[in-house]
Amino acid sequence: MQEIKPLLVFAAVLEHGSMNAAAAALGMTPSAVSQHISRLEAQHGVKLLHRSTRRLTPTDAGQALAQYCLRLRHTLADTLQALDNLKTEAAGDLNIALPSGMAHAPPFQVALQQLQQHYPAIRPQLYFSDSLADLKQGDIDIALRGGNHALDAPDLVARPLATWHWQIVAAPAYLAARAPIDSPHQLAEQQWLHYLPIHAILLRGEERHVLEIERSMLCSQLAAVSTLTQAGLGLSMQLSGETAALIAQGRLCAVLPDWTLPSVRIYAVTPHRVQSAKTEAALRVLQRCFAVDL
Repeated sequence: MQEIKPLLVFAAVLEHGSMNAAAAALGMTPSAVSQHISRLEAQHGVKLLHRSTRRLTPTDAGQALAQYCLRLRHTLADTLQALDNLKTEAAGDLNIALPSGMAHAPPFQVALQQLQQHYPAIRPQLYFSDSLADLKQGDIDIALRGGNHALDAPDLVARPLATWHWQIVAAPAYLAARAPIDSPHQLAEQQWLHYLPIHAILLRGEERHVLEIERSMLCSQLAAVSTLTQAGLGLSMQLSGETAALIAQGRLCAVLPDWTLPSVRIYAVTPHRVQSAKTEAALRVLQRCFAVDL
């Protein structure tokens, strides 16, 4: 075990960029951190860090060692997590990170209801954000994500939940006040709301239309896009799983429903392969609810 600690200290120095920052993160003094690095270099006869008054940078040997130190740290984290998972009771705070628009999705709403009903000792803590949560740095147990960026680190574990497709929607009041939209060529003339720049390809049989919108209102939150679209301020592109109930309630209408847009895979992402009892229970509920067309 004496050989392991200097390796973990070295990994922390590279992660935080300085001896002082690593010491603060590890609850050690800067001199103790420096001693661990010096002892590691002396013991193996290799220089690991270039030291200057402004910054620390790894040598070639340090960069090579860093990969193994990172793997060691993740293995240790998984080992400790596995020990914690020996407690089989599904209870405690369950931290879930998810995009703001997911609150409208019936599968997620039903999953929360079932968690409350079947696992009353689990306390869901919901963290809505439309940027990717850092699962390795925070305390998030599960992140609901979609698309190609679901795995922003190679050691995360993703479980597929559903496949949703993008669709163009508008409020009935917005559509009633304007000429009918019968062709994709009319879309550029409309008012739009967006979170990300609108660029998509619409398909209908052999027909293909490239949609690029410049005339639009930027919203910094997906939930705001949905709310303002329902208020009649313009068209927007939203995921089918988040709009299905709103369309069924008559609060939104699908625009050009015979044209298809790209699909998005929805995942439940976890930072560890081995899960606690509460996380495993929540994953089972999520997979069951998202698998049903609600």
